[in-house]
Amino acid sequence: MTIQDDVVKVIQSLKTAAIQSGCRRLLVCAGEISWCRQQAVAMIGVTKEVLVVSEPSAGWPDVDVISATGCLGQLGREHDNIIFDAWAGFDVDAFGAISGTLRAGGIMMLLTPALDQWPQYPDPQYQRMIVYPQTLADVTGHYLQRLVRLIRNCDQLSLLSQNEPLRLQANDALSRPMQGYIEPPCITACQQLAVEKIHRVLRGHRRRPLVLTADRGRGKSAALGIAAAQLLLAGVEHIAITAPAKKSTDIVFKHARQILDDRHQVLLKRLEFFAPDELVHTLPATQLLLIDEAAAIAAPVLERMLENYSRVVFASTIHGYEGTGRGFAVRFRATLNKRTPQWQALNMIEPVRWRANDPLEAFVSQALLLNAAPCQLDATENINFSSCTFRAITPAELLTSELLLNQFFGLLVLAHYQTRPWDLRHLLDGGNMLIYGGFVPDNRLIAVLLVAREGGIEPALTEDICYGLRRVRGHIIPQSLSNHLGLAEAILPVGFRVVRIAVHPGCQRMGIGRRMVQFLEQEAIDQGVDYLGTVFGATDDLVHFWGKALFAPVRVGLSRDAASATHGLMMLKPLTLAPLVNTARQRFVAQLPWLLLDELKLLDASLVVLLLPMLRPEITACSLFILDDWHELWSFTQGRRQYENCIHVVKKAVWCILAAAPIPAPGAQLLVQRVLQGHGWAQVIKNCRISGEKRARQMLRELVGAHCHVIQTAGE
Repeated sequence: MTIQDDVVKVIQSLKTAAIQSGCRRLLVCAGEISWCRQQAVAMIGVTKEVLVVSEPSAGWPDVDVISATGCLGQLGREHDNIIFDAWAGFDVDAFGAISGTLRAGGIMMLLTPALDQWPQYPDPQYQRMIVYPQTLADVTGHYLQRLVRLIRNCDQLSLLSQNEPLRLQANDALSRPMQGYIEPPCITACQQLAVEKIHRVLRGHRRRPLVLTADRGRGKSAALGIAAAQLLLAGVEHIAITAPAKKSTDIVFKHARQILDDRHQVLLKRLEFFAPDELVHTLPATQLLLIDEAAAIAAPVLERMLENYSRVVFASTIHGYEGTGRGFAVRFRATLNKRTPQWQALNMIEPVRWRANDPLEAFVSQALLLNAAPCQLDATENINFSSCTFRAITPAELLTSELLLNQFFGLLVLAHYQTRPWDLRHLLDGGNMLIYGGFVPDNRLIAVLLVAREGGIEPALTEDICYGLRRVRGHIIPQSLSNHLGLAEAILPVGFRVVRIAVHPGCQRMGIGRRMVQFLEQEAIDQGVDYLGTVFGATDDLVHFWGKALFAPVRVGLSRDAASATHGLMMLKPLTLAPLVNTARQRFVAQLPWLLLDELKLLDASLVVLLLPMLRPEITACSLFILDDWHELWSFTQGRRQYENCIHVVKKAVWCILAAAPIPAPGAQLLVQRVLQGHGWAQVIKNCRISGEKRARQMLRELVGAHCHVIQTAGE
């Protein structure tokens, strides 16, 4: 019997078992690349219907082949069998996403190098981790070491090795449990209940949003599409849908289209997509707002949607590959309790493509740490930063302690809405990342801080980077300072960029995050680092946090992120290079007036109000804002001249006023939007909710007049 005959028998056996049990099977084929692909060709010959995830140029027979980057685009589709070629690179996000498209009775074949050699294999995915001037030698194989250990110890998969005995998964001939009658087009009782609850959001009492959560493969997005189509058929005139990207709603529209036959396709025009940032800034009128993949949208944006719409469905994948929903479930609950205490929740637990307790789903969850959670804390515990110890955590330490790894990644999942499995692999293997942790006395991890080491680029590249002729991989802050602010020498010093900071939900508002940053500062000084920096989606809370840590703003990103509706903000704190950071602040202040009138015209006024006091020394010293005509300003405040006739002195005054003193809304909003951003009176009146133009003009005069003393003090 040939090798081909052997693998054919294995595949046939697994296929039979998968069909009988109503689940999926994973077959790992480990060996030389030519041997692995022979096994794959044999599977193609047996099963016929196969999707291959590999390099399309690898010479596969007549079969559908996609690259790993195309796997997210397969979400919502179904496949009978899948071959995942790890020789072409083990993209963890792609592996997780495509596994969710395999239907019951299907086989996933994973092709890998020999298991004892796989961690040393120069995986093509490592190119994504290399930061200039690193090479492949600077990337570790820690993630693959862990994955190999899981494969060897897991009894929920079959292992076919080139040089080892076959290990076949034991059969569990469990059939899919019988369900009661399910109303088509729904597939499970859970999905049917979800559709009914979506109807109730529109038909029932206002301000009772529905939070719909589910793991992959539970038919959540399909339920949104089914319910939307049914409501449109019933006469609803408009439903708005939003998601991190329009492509994320393909499944919703697909199922809506299936419900609306040819006679009713025109109704689809009433189901309208809006990007999250567009939605919160234009606030279109709608009868129902559907939010898909809510976990991948920043919490402040979701809060704005909740505030402005009374009938909302928040749908979130708990274990996603664009971002995780676990943090959403924890963080957003408090907002819902406060704003809409009668909100409803439904967790869809029944899979639509396979039976519960599917072995492939369990393996993927463990391999990608989809169930990672922070440590348990007793509500009575007295935890503060004085009881914590702070230290570095190495990837090798995380590799040897599955408990610590789960606590570590669980904190990241809770802290940031876009944490993905790729982050896990990057942190374990990337040679440019530093990890610091805060521990309570019994060694439980309650805080984590991630840092990227940047700068130290050779002087020969100074001019090319400054003038945009070259950009090297990584080094976000040095290259931005060089190219965007014209500080060519900024690529030479070494800096620590804070990538992420996460504190256990049970320990927040206790100063632990601030203490972590202080610890990092001392670490950086000890290592001869020149500055600390951070880049983040700017919200009032985050700007306040970093401002209290004495970080100064030096750049605002020109475009707004569609999912978070925020602009990126770069802030720096000098350790040895105060002149460089001071120059960056000065150039930022010189650019900002023109940017606020153009690319940053829609920047939130509250953010501008927070930033300007941090730049007070640069603003008061800048020639643009030196006020040399006090009589003209006085005539404006006394109502003897219109704003438009002395606009130049009012602008100078407002810059100095906002830099010197906090002014409450809506006054601050009026000053920013009318004077600094140049919005027309009609728009400002609407945004600031002022009764009319006459009142708005009066408020502007009064605000400037009341704060003239601040300008005089600043100029002394």
